[in-house]
Amino acid sequence: MDLITLKTSLIPNTSVEFTSTVVVAGFLVVLLILTILIIVFSLFSKTMSKTSGKKKVEKAIMTEDLKVVSPFASAPMPASAPAPAPQMQSGVSEEIVAAISAAVYMMEGENAVIQSITPIRKNPINTRNPWAMAAIVQNTKPF
Repeated sequence: MDLITLKTSLIPNTSVEFTSTVVVAGFLVVLLILTILIIVFSLFSKTMSKTSGKKKVEKAIMTEDLKVVSPFASAPMPASAPAPAPQMQSGVSEEIVAAISAAVYMMEGENAVIQSITPIRKNPINTRNPWAMAAIVQNTKPF
């Protein structure tokens, strides 16, 4: 086999000045793009916070309404009529009923009524791991 040589008029510039110019220009371009991205995302976050300001006010009002007196406070809690305890369903312990009742009371207030508490029976054949379900959704979505 014969060696083939190609003669061109292009000679690469390997001088220190040219190399340093290319490196500095690359860094400046990257920093400029990052600065632009930071500005765009900060403007976006300010815009979103202004539009969701009403939700923050509503959330603050809700937290003020839901303030609970500490059980260690010196002032006694006002006496109110105790709500009837929900009937224990098969397979639900009293601790779970108490935890669910407390959560419903905190979310809905004194007038909330719990009619029944039953565990959900899941079919292990049809139940998938959330990570597996996310992979299926990602891999089967259309282009």
